[in-house]
Order: sequence, then structure tokens, then C-alpha cells
Amino acid sequence: MQWPCWLPVTADIKKADLTVVDFPSYDSTKFDPIDRPSGKLFDILSSATTGLVFSNDVGYRMRNDNNIYQYFYNGAGVAVLNANGDSLPDVYMSGNIVADKLFLNEGNMKFKDVTAAAGIPTKNKGWSTGVSIVDINSDGFDDIYVCRSRWKDSLNNLLYVNNGNGTFTEKAKEYGIDAADTYTIMANFFDYDKDGDLDLFLANHPTDWIEKMRFNNLEKIENHTNQSDRLYRNDNGKFADVSKDAGINTHGYGLSCTVADFNGDSWPDLYVANDFAMHDYYFINQGNGKFKEEARSVLKKTSLFGMGADVGDINNDGYPDIFVVDMKFDRSYVRRSFMLAQRRSEFNNMVSSGYHYQYVRNTLQLNNGNGTFSEIACLAGVDATEWSWAPLLVDLDNDGFQDLFVSNGYYKTFNIDERELIQGLKDATRRGDSAMFNKISAIINTKKLKDPNVVFKNNGDLTFARMTEDWGFNQPTISHGSAFADFDRDGDIDIISSNTEQSPFIYRNNEAQTLKNNFIEFSFAGSEKNIKGIGTEVRIYTKNGMQYQTNHVVRGYQSSSENIVHFGLGDATMVDKVVATWYDGKTQTLTNVAPNRMVQLTYAEANEKAPVIAKPAYLFTNVTDKLKIDFKHEEDLFDDFKRELLLPEKNSYFGPGLAVGDVNGDGLDDFFVGGATRQAGVLYVQTAVGDFAASTGQPWDSDKAADALGAIFFDADGDKDADLYVATGGSQFNMEDKNYRDHLYINDGKGKFTAADNALPELFSSGSCVVAGDYDNDGDLDLFIGGRITPQHYPNPAKSAILKNDGGKFTDVTATVAPFLEKAGMVCSALWTDFDNDQKLDLLLGGEWMPITFLKNNNGKFDDVTATAGMANTTGWWNSMVSGDFDNDGDVDYIAGNEGLNTRYYKPSEKEPIDLYAYDFDQSGKNDVVISFYNFGQSYPVKNLQYSAEQMPVLAKEFKTYSGFALSTTEEIYGPKGLDKAYHLTAKTLASSYIENQGNGKFAIRALPMRAQVSSMFGMLTYDVNSDGNLDLMYHGNFYNKESETERNDAFIGEILLGDGKGNFTYLPSRESGFYSDKDAKALAVISIGKNQTPVILGTNNNDRMFAYQLAANSSKVKYTEQDRYADVFLKDGRKIRWEMNFGSGFLSVSTKEIAFIPSLTEKVVITDYKNQPRTVFQAEALAAK
Repeated sequence: MQWPCWLPVTADIKKADLTVVDFPSYDSTKFDPIDRPSGKLFDILSSATTGLVFSNDVGYRMRNDNNIYQYFYNGAGVAVLNANGDSLPDVYMSGNIVADKLFLNEGNMKFKDVTAAAGIPTKNKGWSTGVSIVDINSDGFDDIYVCRSRWKDSLNNLLYVNNGNGTFTEKAKEYGIDAADTYTIMANFFDYDKDGDLDLFLANHPTDWIEKMRFNNLEKIENHTNQSDRLYRNDNGKFADVSKDAGINTHGYGLSCTVADFNGDSWPDLYVANDFAMHDYYFINQGNGKFKEEARSVLKKTSLFGMGADVGDINNDGYPDIFVVDMKFDRSYVRRSFMLAQRRSEFNNMVSSGYHYQYVRNTLQLNNGNGTFSEIACLAGVDATEWSWAPLLVDLDNDGFQDLFVSNGYYKTFNIDERELIQGLKDATRRGDSAMFNKISAIINTKKLKDPNVVFKNNGDLTFARMTEDWGFNQPTISHGSAFADFDRDGDIDIISSNTEQSPFIYRNNEAQTLKNNFIEFSFAGSEKNIKGIGTEVRIYTKNGMQYQTNHVVRGYQSSSENIVHFGLGDATMVDKVVATWYDGKTQTLTNVAPNRMVQLTYAEANEKAPVIAKPAYLFTNVTDKLKIDFKHEEDLFDDFKRELLLPEKNSYFGPGLAVGDVNGDGLDDFFVGGATRQAGVLYVQTAVGDFAASTGQPWDSDKAADALGAIFFDADGDKDADLYVATGGSQFNMEDKNYRDHLYINDGKGKFTAADNALPELFSSGSCVVAGDYDNDGDLDLFIGGRITPQHYPNPAKSAILKNDGGKFTDVTATVAPFLEKAGMVCSALWTDFDNDQKLDLLLGGEWMPITFLKNNNGKFDDVTATAGMANTTGWWNSMVSGDFDNDGDVDYIAGNEGLNTRYYKPSEKEPIDLYAYDFDQSGKNDVVISFYNFGQSYPVKNLQYSAEQMPVLAKEFKTYSGFALSTTEEIYGPKGLDKAYHLTAKTLASSYIENQGNGKFAIRALPMRAQVSSMFGMLTYDVNSDGNLDLMYHGNFYNKESETERNDAFIGEILLGDGKGNFTYLPSRESGFYSDKDAKALAVISIGKNQTPVILGTNNNDRMFAYQLAANSSKVKYTEQDRYADVFLKDGRKIRWEMNFGSGFLSVSTKEIAFIPSLTEKVVITDYKNQPRTVFQAEALAAK
């Protein structure tokens, strides 16, 4: 990867001179020693100890034939092999300018240079890049395939065939794989057609850099002559280029190629990480000799400058996950001075031109097991590992989870302030102006970017802990290719890295002497033409669960690791079962295998066929088409950012809402779904046969100036039918514009509505939710209206209101009963709920930059008891809330949907929150928004000088360099006086959370499981999904319309947490439930279909089609009325579950008025109304007698 000069300068920032600020150094007192014991998990060994005398020296030069070679400093690879058949892993180092070298392992971490004796050239005659190990002729000896690039007269790749006597003979052309017309970065041998032999894929880049210029200009992707990658089929030892026929027609700058069966169909697929603007390639094997590239349909986002990649199973669910590295720095000041942010227009052009959603950071694609992935690098804490090259997923502490190593560094530091010099260097090179080239080269900062290689411990919950210092990796270097092996055969994994201008490091693992966890390793005796067993899948089962790996040696970047599969076992003292699945589906099963040894798996002993796994009986079935629901939400594509440059997200893309009710009195549920600006909402009426028909000629057809968000059916005028209230919102109009007025539609009892806005007070806030509750205990439903935003004045709070129902007329009583609601915040969700069990409806609020707000009903007036409830430090970006008795103790608990932890901000806290300051800092008459976060104990603005100066040009005068701005804290930039005057908000948690009712008005909050944190949570439902008597949580979400630097949230695919009745939750994957919702999902509600009251889940998507899923449930239902408050479900085991009647919950959602329960588990169901009068609606004995 070359410094991305193509990113444009957007602020008029002039440098005073060419002097720039260097990145601050690491604290050298904390560096780990080299060639001495560290007392930590790893020791760092150099050539002084190992004898690996090699250094990939390149020197400070970039030109070749008057062209800058873009990959001059991209480093070289390393490969682990068994060169002499003695069972110890040996090492091959590739060199760019220097000659390659081969070293034999003599034991005890000592290596001997045998390059010359082995017949490997000792003088460089080409530019070596990646190294792949393969037994090309299946004679049992490892052969070496060396990729080459740069020099036009020596591009041919090399194949050193092992003669079995310690020598090698070069035979690439003889085998047909010299690829003399390609610039190859890496090669991967695998059996793509499952005919038993190994084929070859080459990750290449085009022969010139014209393609990169096309990418930079964001020209639309076109199919044309293959410019880069190649696929070769092995035909009895001769290789044929079948790229075109196989669908490999590419023009990317591939830097790595990784093989795995990503979609579980038993055919090996390919992932190619691409540099520059071309998105990564995700080639799915079609099983007929062809591949289909599906990145844009399967991956929600990729890294922009994809480099190395690796595959592993990070959560031990049996599905391969993908990790790709980029060049995002963990240190904020480096990140903000290293690269200009991409303008939104550039980003949007990139997407519309077919280059997909790409971001400058690492990506971790979590395999959902249903052909889709959720990208979770930010959640995992592995999105930023400096200028990175080689990732390796391998269990380093033998605890049973795959940890992560990443090599990084670059021969030169770059920052934004040098962009003019870099451009001058390019221009001088193109002109052949050596004098100018030398002059500029002398000016450019020649300090190298040396960082410690990074290592993370897998926590086992989708997150990783950075252990660079704790595990002994804290020694700066410039590392590229890296590989792992058990070099000393002690049962733990060691790592070797190829360094620039420094000898290779071996990170010796001391786990066997320190932690002493158990392990097991597998070698392979494969089939006749694949004797090393490449592609064999291995699953092991212990008391701690299942683990899965595939035997592939090409890992990371330009490198090959040892041909073994290594599993850490933790404290497990026996491997209960081992199942090896070979290329043709045959399996070998071992049972009761003792640990702490190498076990050979043998193809000849694989006498079983892989079992056919039956598809699970899904709980949910998609019935959208069956029910004739065809609504598609269509946004008007209003761009909020043009009015307010520094918004974190668009505020006009939150719909649509959804409300269920019986509009014509036929006993069947109908529903209303809101429209976007200039799109009318639609009422769907259920027919006698259980499908739906759209009702036409309704008054809301003409009320479509603003977004229809919250909606609710309720009896507004006391005539026992379902009237409709619709809350409007968005940001298209100015504040207090009349288009933001909400609407009330009165039902004639037959489903025909009449507008009755004159029954409402004149409120013109841009709203969000509407929820109903009888707070004054007079028998009718009053309303709470959530105020969401003040258009063009973010983040000023909008007015929220309580509307008292006075016989069909509604009065704004906010100033009397809850005056603080005038400026409660940016409310997104609300619940009428009795949180203190005093038989009075209280109010619960959640919103952006708000705490979970508890408002206690004191005889019709409300007091803010958030602090005494224990919720004062819960400020977050709350989207939704539901109630439910999740611990079966007879009171009501809550779940609140938040932003989630899969964000660039990761985990704010009470001590280090995300801060928002709004103030006219530069006295320009405009409201300036500054969002800051903490990095290594200091607060920094999220935006760099580029965006900040566009909003506040004075900053460009105060800060002459990007580096100076990047090194300055929030207070140093904006001044303590300015910050003190600003409207200040905080977010102390972004975790979606469970709020447990502890009684006496006290609550305890804790984060939901990590799987529920992968995206923004919006629509939520409380329901007993699996009919076990415990309440579960269904939810979906995502939010696509984020500011481009912040990134869109898109990792949810339709989620379920199964409750255990004790307040704990277990994730039920979509692949097992059948519920799938992966778009920009919003409302979620339950509706009953037909006389049998079959439960169906309705969901809406912003700017997309809504959906319906039928639940296969064993529950019975009891309908309740608007006068009812709660139901107690008494279980036969003595527990009691409290259900509240929430008329509006989750996000912009109102469900059917029913309680679901499991008859076989239930003793009785008692409903209590607003007068505190109970009535029994189900009795087990009565049912049995009947």
C-alpha cells in the first residue's frame, strides 16, 4: 500500500513551511528485551540467538525506469516448511532487493543457512514477494513457490522442487506456472475442482498503474480483459490458465488470497484482499469449475486498502470468519495527521460506481452461517493495528480460542502535511527530473514508521484484548510477512516475522512453561495427489465445546505457516472426538484422544461419508408474499449534511413506524405503516382468508409533507373503535414548521377515517414516538409525544408533550404535569409503565445523548427520579425500549436498545465519555458541533482539521499543519472558556442493556450479550419465542445513514435472545431461527392472523420493503382492552410472570392487544385493569374439567 494521495484536500489550509511534526515516540523504557528472557508469555529472538541472518534491506529509493514503484516498501514474505524431512520446521525468507535464503532448523531455536547448498540462488535476480509451500509432485517433500514482481525482465515466478536430498531444482516453467507476464504478490494452492490435486490461484496487480488512476477517479467498474488475478487448473501435473472460463476476470490490486469454504457447501471459496479503491473479491465456488464474485451482495463493507488476510473461527461456532488488515492507527494523533478524510461526495461516488462501502480500517467478517457476514472489527477491538500487513488467527495461549497477531510498520512515515512534497516527487519522476527528485527527497521526512507488532487475546465473547505489552511483543520494528509454527516442538505456537532492515524476529512462546494449558496438534497423510492434506477440515469436541479449523498453509501476507492444525484445549484433559473431513467428503473419526501430542490424520483411514446435516425446523417462516404485503418505504433522499456539516448522522431517515389494530371491528388485526416525506402511509386490512388488502381513499393520502414516524391505534373519542394518531418528524423543514404537526384520524367504526387535527393542540416539534397510557386513571388513553430534533439546530432538544384526553379532545398539559419535558432531550422511545408497582402509570424515556429517564407519577404529576433509580450515568444513544418480567420475579424489567459497541467509539465510560459541545465557537452566527472522545486518557475531536476547518475556517489560520491540530486536545483547540459556554452532552454507554427491577424503585443495568452489541438496536419485541415459559427478546436494527467517516451500522441480521427466566440471555442464530432482517430495519410488531390468532412478526425497513414472518408457536392468546394495565401469568412451578399492557413500545411500534402464554406450563392468567380490579381469563383446572 502506498500513501493515498488521491484523497482530496477540502479545506483551504496553507502550510507556513515544509516542517512537519513527527509522530510522538513510544516509551522506550517499556520495550521488551531482545535475546533475553522477558518474563512474559513470549520472548523476542533475533539472529544473534537464532542464526537467521537475513534482512530485507531496500534503502530509500522508489524509482524504476522513471516510474515510482508503488509497492517498493511493501516488504517480503516468510514460509515455514520441512525442507529435509526431519520433522522440524524450517524457514524460507524472500527478499525484494536482497537474495532469498533457506534455513534449516537444528533444534533449540537454532537455524543454519543452507541456501547455497540447497541450490537456491545466492544473488538476487528479481523482486521476490510471497512464498507458498506445496508438495507439487506428491513425493512427500515440501516444494517452494516464490512469487515475483516489479522488474519487467524477471517477473517469472519460481518453483523450487525438492529433490529429496536437501537440494532444489527450479521448474516453474516446466509445470506451466512461471506466470512471466504477471506481477504476483501471493499464490495459494488448493483443490478448487475437487478432483484430488492442487490447483493454483495468483493474487496479482496490473502490469502498470493505469487501473489505479481509474480507481482514483472512481470510474465505473467495467468487465474487460483480465488485468490481475489468475487461476490455473492442475491437469495431471501440468497447469492451465482457466481464469476467464472460471469467472476470474479482475482488475484489482490483490495483496493476499485466502481459501476456505465460506458458505458451507463443501466447495473451497476464495477471498482476495484488494488495495486501493477496488473492493475485496469474494469468489464463491459454484461447483462446476466456475466462481461467482459476490462481495457486494454478501459483505456489508470491506477495508479500503486491504492488505493481508486470514481465516479462523473466532467464536468456535464451526464457521470460518475473515480478518483483513488496513492502515488505521490506534493512536488518535497519528490517525488524524496521517490521512485526509474522504468527503461524503467522494464516498457516495465510490459506492454508486460499484466500489462498495469501504473504510480505512481493519475488518472482521463474522460468518453468520447462512451465507452472510456481520462486520465486527470495532466491537472486537481490532479495527486499528497501525500500518498493518500480516494477520494470523491462531491460539497462542492454548485456552481454546484463536488469538490474533498482526505485523505492521512502514519504511517511511507519511502525514498529510507532506502531500505537496509527495506530489512534487511524483511529478519530478514522471518528467525524469532527477535534480528535483533528489531535492524533494532530501526534504521529505525520512524517519521510519516503526511500531511493535500487535497481539490480541481472544476473550471468547467476540472481543479481543490487546496484549502487546503483557505478552512480550513490545519492540518496534518494520515487519511484513509473518508465519506461525511450533518451532521447538513444545506444544505452543511460535511466530516468525520478516523485518525490513533488521533480522527476522522469532517470538518464542513460553506457554508450555508458564500457563501449561493442554493442546493437540494434527499432521496429515493425504490422498495420492494431495499428500499434505491441504483443505482438510478438522473438528474437535471436548468438555469445553467444539473447535474447527481447515488445513491451509497460506496465511496472512505473502507467507506460509506450518502444515499443521493446532488446537489449544485449556483445562480439557481429553479430546472426546475428532472428525476430519477430506476433500471428497470422506471423514475419519477418532474418539477419546489423549492431549499434548501430535496426531497424524490419514486419508486412507477415512472410510465414512460426511453426514448429511438436516436443516433445522425453523421457528419463523417468511410469509410476506403469502400475506400480500407489498409496502416499500421510499425516502426522498434529503441530505441533512448540506445544512449541518458536522452532524453524526442524518435525522430524516428514521421511519417508518408501524401500528396494529382492528379498524373495522371484525375481530381481525389490521395495520398501518407510515410513509416518508412525499409518500403516504398505507392501511392494510386483513381479509377473511388471512391475507391483506390496502385500504384506499383515506385522509392521510394528502398528509405526506413530512415523515410519518410513530403511529398508534386507540379509542380517542370513546366510541369503542380504533382511531389513528400519527406523529410526524424529519428535518426537511425549518424548526416549528407547520408540516411537523401531528395528525389524528377518527374511525367511523368500519375502517373509514376522517381527519380531526382540530382535536389536537398546535404542536410543531419534529417528533418521533407516540405511546398511549391512562396516566390520570380516568378510563381513557392519554398520549405521550416524543420530540426528536430541532431542525438545523442539532443537538438542541425538541419539545416532548403529554396530551390529556378530554373526551376526544386533547390538551397539552406538559407545562402543568411535567414541565421538564419541554427540553427533555432528543427522545426516540418511550414507555408508559408502572416501574415502582404503585398502580400508577409512570413514564420511561430513552433518546440520543440522554439517560434512561425515569419519571414517577405522583397523583398525575411527574417527578424525575432517574438518579434515585440508579440510572443517572446511563447517557447514551438510546433508540428503543421494551418491558417484560425477564427474571420471573413478578415485577417489570426493561431492555433498552442503544447504538451498540460496534462503532469507532467502542466503549465510552463514566470517566471517559463521548462528549458533544454545541456553540458558536468562531462567532460566525452558526451553531458549531464538536464531538470528542478519549484516546489514551486524552480528549480529542472526532473530526480532523480538514472537516473542522470547513465548518470553522478560523481553525485553518490557528493551525498551520494537520500534525499540530492532531496533537492538540479538545480543550487546547476550542479553549476552556468556549467549552464552558457550550451546550454540553455526554454518552457514557453505547451498550444495549438489560435493566433489572430490584424493587423499591431501584434498578440495576448491565449490557446484553456481545452478539446484541454488533449494531444499532431499533425494533424490539418481548415474546416467548421457543415456548419454554420464559420471555425472550426479538430485535433488529442497523442505521445506514451515518456520516461517512463514522460508518453506517449494518451488522444485525435479525436477532433473538432466549431468556432463561433468571435475567440471562442466550443468542439464537438466524440460521437456526429462520428470522432474517439485515437491512436498515426499524419498527417491529406482532400481529395475529386469522381466527386461530397465528402470531406473525411485522417489520419495516427504511427506504426498503417491509416483511412478515410467521412464528411456529405453541402458545395460547388472551386479548386485553385499553382499560387493562397488566396481567400476571402464574406458572405451575410457582413462578409468576408480570406482563404490562404497553400501548406502544420498542421503536415506533404498536403490537396486537394480546397476551401469549403456554397452557401446559400455566396455572392461571389474571388481568388487572386501571381500577385495580383483577379478573381470571385462564384457569388450568377449568380447562381440564371442560
